[in-house]
Amino acid sequence: MKRIGYRLAVAAVAAVLAIGSSGCRVGDEEVTISRGMTDDEVFLIDGKVCALPVMKLLLMNNMNLHGESYGINLLQNEDLKVQKKFEQYVKKTSMDEITRVYSMVALANAQGVTLTDEQKELAQWAGEDCFKSLTDEEVSYLSVTQEQVQDIYEKYALADKLYQVLVQDVNEEVSDDEARVMEIRQIYTTNEEQARKAVADLKEETEFSTVAANYNEADEIMLTLQRGMLPQEAEAAAFSMENGEISDLIETDQGYYIFYCDNKFDEEQTQIHKQDIVEQRKQEAFHSVYDPFVETISSKLNESVWTDISIREMEQFSFADFYVIYQKYLSEEQFSEG
Repeated sequence: MKRIGYRLAVAAVAAVLAIGSSGCRVGDEEVTISRGMTDDEVFLIDGKVCALPVMKLLLMNNMNLHGESYGINLLQNEDLKVQKKFEQYVKKTSMDEITRVYSMVALANAQGVTLTDEQKELAQWAGEDCFKSLTDEEVSYLSVTQEQVQDIYEKYALADKLYQVLVQDVNEEVSDDEARVMEIRQIYTTNEEQARKAVADLKEETEFSTVAANYNEADEIMLTLQRGMLPQEAEAAAFSMENGEISDLIETDQGYYIFYCDNKFDEEQTQIHKQDIVEQRKQEAFHSVYDPFVETISSKLNESVWTDISIREMEQFSFADFYVIYQKYLSEEQFSEG
């Protein structure tokens, strides 16, 4: 399993908990905006408070983690629109991530999932290491304590363990046929007359790619094909082909296809696709439990505090090791064995 924090922040996977225009949401339910929270509290989920220093720590980390793309400093970009969009992106992905972790902690508590003493100790070591890696200036700005840093690592660890528990019964056996990836060239058109002209040209032994260049309406001629990418009739025809074979004209509700099979079985890509299929199964198993649960828990957002946070205040700081330290201490094996 990929680490939850790294997966959500670095890959920017869409989170279940999204930020709306008037605050954050849990599932499809709008979060109640609190009027009684302190200036040091950002949100409350199922009775657990996220303190402002912890949120700023995550924001600082993600700002520096994503701050440069293709050699361009997004935060200091001369285009103010770029700066604004980058700040919105960092704040949204950070809030999505940490509210999901807090919600997973609530689900873990409800299901009786707990860390072992060894796992707690590792999480505490991670927190201690992270706190020591912060400069004095960063600690002063964040007003964060070592105990707070250790606590958030423990929450991330518990969320990771919950995920492992929820997906532990997923079948990880995937057949070559289910995961098969093949390389084909295609001619796709919505015009029957053009499709039949393409067939006639191919019968005259014109090279497939030349004919495709004249008639294909799809974005690409070369296609790395997996099951589920094409209409059923087209997929069935493609996956029955041998190397070097040209298909008959295939009519579907979406248009007409002709294929040339370059490689009916890409072994390397098939093995990679097997991993993708297993991960998809795990995501489905996780969300089948998680999604209904988040509809039931209470939550509050301190909107004034959240709105006032600006990552531009953090430009002079360089901390970006939150996930690196997490992975150093809390490998996947620590949760699959615990």
